[in-house]
Amino acid sequence: MKGFTRIALAVCTAGIVLSGGVTAAVAASGGTAEAATAPHAAGVARAAAGLSCSGLDQVFQSPQTGGSYPVTVVSNQPDGIVGFGGTPFGYGGTNGVAGRFSGGQLSGSTGGYLFSDRATFIPSGGGGFGGSYQPFSVSSLVPLTYTLTRNGAGQYTIGLNFGTGINRQFSFSAQCIGESLVGYTNAIGNNEWTDDATYVVTIGNFVPDPVIH
Repeated sequence: MKGFTRIALAVCTAGIVLSGGVTAAVAASGGTAEAATAPHAAGVARAAAGLSCSGLDQVFQSPQTGGSYPVTVVSNQPDGIVGFGGTPFGYGGTNGVAGRFSGGQLSGSTGGYLFSDRATFIPSGGGGFGGSYQPFSVSSLVPLTYTLTRNGAGQYTIGLNFGTGINRQFSFSAQCIGESLVGYTNAIGNNEWTDDATYVVTIGNFVPDPVIH
């Protein structure tokens, strides 16, 4: 996932191993419908199947209420650091980023944005002193609040507010490409080896709130 250019992200519908053996499939720009609907084993968090650009425009013009839209936020930096926040399936963690509409704006928050440079040591199953460090540690989560606003056909503004541990806010333009909103702005951390990053956001189909009888 270190392959990076300003023009296009490398397709990433690959598994990301989280500490504790949990896997997250991050669907970045260029993901296919086949990949989005492929079966996943229990204990797997996968990115929401993204709405098409025309479908997304229609959603923002006539949003549904009484439910949420599954959202995935992925960041990719030239120094190889990747961030992920998405709606989990079969994983009881806190990294869900489902969004709701209010005043024409889609917004949501999560207590669990994950980073590839934050690792947890996992001891080997056979005992002894062996083991390995696994990235995307669920013990080093960062709060994230986001807003998405439509400016015109295929054109959006993304607002990201990273909380404790980072404390930085970004607002930048994004264009719908395929099934993703793709934007380019500053890197996330205050002290980085790089100054910039590409952000990819996908939005899935509406999910009604459960009816409680």
